[in-house]
Amino acid sequence: MRKKPLKIEVCEEPEIQYAATPELFAEIRDWLDARGGKERKSAIDSSVYYDTENLRLLREGIEYRVKEKGKKLRHDLKTPLDPATTRAAVPDENAILWRNEFKCETSPKTTPKLAMYFGQVLLAPVQDRVRRFFDKTLEPKCRARFSKVKIDYEPGDEHDSRIEYSFQEGRMMDMKGERRTDLLHILELELRDGDVSALLAEKQALEEVFSSRGLALLPQRKIMMGIGLLQPSMTAEQRRAYQDALGRNGAENNGDLKRYVA
Repeated sequence: MRKKPLKIEVCEEPEIQYAATPELFAEIRDWLDARGGKERKSAIDSSVYYDTENLRLLREGIEYRVKEKGKKLRHDLKTPLDPATTRAAVPDENAILWRNEFKCETSPKTTPKLAMYFGQVLLAPVQDRVRRFFDKTLEPKCRARFSKVKIDYEPGDEHDSRIEYSFQEGRMMDMKGERRTDLLHILELELRDGDVSALLAEKQALEEVFSSRGLALLPQRKIMMGIGLLQPSMTAEQRRAYQDALGRNGAENNGDLKRYVA
């Protein structure tokens, strides 16, 4: 009997990421409540990030993580929005990080691998370039453990837009838990429905109130912080891959990033 193909959800993921503090979290949640924000869910997420031995995914701007969701595994694959022309996942001039996101669920016995995504129509632009390592063995590289509270805000515009606020508190760590970041407080704004103009308007409203109180754009994605923890044990090839990825993401001399992963 032919194996039934996985049901894979494919979408664009426009989001903005901020670094905050516990005090700012409380203030922003009060501000959202006053504007009609509605808490949708809270959870504790534990994810493992995978890559090849020499960080080939990181070099291509690809992120692959697996998290436990009840009795299933949830696989998230994220690529640059136009992987045929860029290997960097970087925010645009409006600080919006645009990526393709591919999600699927499997049994807990499934071995994490990228082959399950191969042939998906929106992955076609990247196939030729990454075909050479899609069948390579993936290794768990780092772990994320974050508590998350998600609140929806609907601005009531003509596009029926919906903005998701995700309040995240936790750490990135190596697989043994011996090296870890400081406790991180990350706020993500993601456009879930509607037009990107709503996300930009919400960004402006948020920053007008809270930038002067310490809200700042996150210096780098969580996966870069997690991989950064591995530097003391990296091989020369792995170090070159990491520095290459940092350089393409404009963070090779980012003092803020070094503070998180020291």
